[in-house]
Amino acid sequence: MMLDLIAEILGWTSVAFYISLTVFNTIKSTRYAAFCSAANDTVWAFLMGWWPKVILNISVASLNTYRYAKDFTSTSKAVIIGLGSIMVTGILYIVYLAVTAFMVEPTLPVALQFADLSVILAALYMTTLTNYRQLLLLSGFIGMAAYYGNPQMMTIKALVICMMTYKLLYDRSQSKKIKIL
Repeated sequence: MMLDLIAEILGWTSVAFYISLTVFNTIKSTRYAAFCSAANDTVWAFLMGWWPKVILNISVASLNTYRYAKDFTSTSKAVIIGLGSIMVTGILYIVYLAVTAFMVEPTLPVALQFADLSVILAALYMTTLTNYRQLLLLSGFIGMAAYYGNPQMMTIKALVICMMTYKLLYDRSQSKKIKIL
């Protein structure tokens, strides 16, 4: 009962963090919010048993930690590489556990969660805003099906669909080439 309440609170906190990510105008503030959001979502996804979302959020937290250490600190290159190696090892272990569990008991929602994870990770490697936004828009629809019935995730995915549709249709900066990572 108490874990259900915690999961419910973390779910709505996730929605709040997701909205806050769209508010900040500096990369440093955005990295802080993204790290807090990923930490919140990792615990929430773990409580919900959503292993693909755990993998995604640990990956996002790891990337943000790595980029923060690289961009905003004077940490040595060896320490940053060591930190990255530890993160990759942890993520690969969780991927192994998640895929093994999926192979034992495959379900359509979990398959769609893995598809959503794949699309989001592909989006993170895009170098143009248009491609990035198109993949996130696709992720919104896949995620709506993957997390169908969970009001927090459906709210987040609806926000993704609305924001990406707006940005694809009305944002004139989408032709600029950017480096997401």
